[in-house]
Amino acid sequence: MKDHLNWGIIGPGTIARAFAGGLHHSKTGRLTAIASRNPRPALAEHFPGIPCYDGYQALLDDAAIDAVYIATPHTEHAEWAVKCARAGKHVLVEKPITITADEARTVYAEAEQAGVFMGEAYMYRLHPMTQKLIDLVRDGAVGEVRMIRSSFGFDIGDAGPEHRLLNAGLAGGGILDVGGYPVSMARLIAGASAGRDFLDPVSLSGSGRIGATGVDEWAAAILTFENGIVAEVACSVQVNQDNVLWIMGSEGRIAVSDFWFAGGREGGTATINLYDRDGNHTALPFTDDGWLYAYEADAVHAAIASGGTGFSAPGMSRAESIANMEVMDQWRQAIDLRFPFEG
Repeated sequence: MKDHLNWGIIGPGTIARAFAGGLHHSKTGRLTAIASRNPRPALAEHFPGIPCYDGYQALLDDAAIDAVYIATPHTEHAEWAVKCARAGKHVLVEKPITITADEARTVYAEAEQAGVFMGEAYMYRLHPMTQKLIDLVRDGAVGEVRMIRSSFGFDIGDAGPEHRLLNAGLAGGGILDVGGYPVSMARLIAGASAGRDFLDPVSLSGSGRIGATGVDEWAAAILTFENGIVAEVACSVQVNQDNVLWIMGSEGRIAVSDFWFAGGREGGTATINLYDRDGNHTALPFTDDGWLYAYEADAVHAAIASGGTGFSAPGMSRAESIANMEVMDQWRQAIDLRFPFEG
């Protein structure tokens, strides 16, 4: 195993630029090429000095590319993940890995058959602050965990029906774009409290608003776990939310603002707020200079170097990734959300 991976990026949008920045600061990743169906000259400003292929297949045909980051609209994730695997490339797919759990099973099966890495890019899972939070829960910082509250929501304003987040044909809306964050967090903390990597809810009830363009503009769900934990999760693309993670237990509470980005995309300091049962507050600063998206790239390399084909905990393993999509399937079903291409 060589000491670095040559990366290619399919779909050079905003999240691709963030990942490219992470690669630049990673220990094991090098951005070698990008691919676009519309290779505009302006792309050179965002990816200076990086070759740009005209079309995605051309990047897959480049033997120098070891791994591919897929940052296309959601509806193309499954197709290109399969094509990458069949081309012998390791694959990191921006969340959601697919539209449905069934598609996720297919994608992972293709990767297994090809013997390549396949992972879903929930970047917060690979940041060391996530492990710190798990340790606090397992060490009884709040006693027995009883409730979790987690949200990821923002308001894109009047972006128009063609914007990917409001376009039903591109599987837009809050649940698929950012709903997986609070769902995966609730499952992670419920699992940590039980000494496991994750737990799946035994029941889900959900509600939400489906707007004029046919996507969920805001939605919420209640997840109940076998150990009695109840989680409130919420997401939105047309409502600004506080995006504070709350973990509430028998002996206290934990609160973390904007947990998804830790101390910042380029490193920094975040604060884990711990309250005892009497309301006394202890601030636990967490400082880390690593770039958020660099951790993803380095975790992919580490997995491959150890002979693995997927992330290990607290990253999203194959089993957890599929299970997370099952919960999102249930959430969409609860609010009767189907996209035009689903019939």
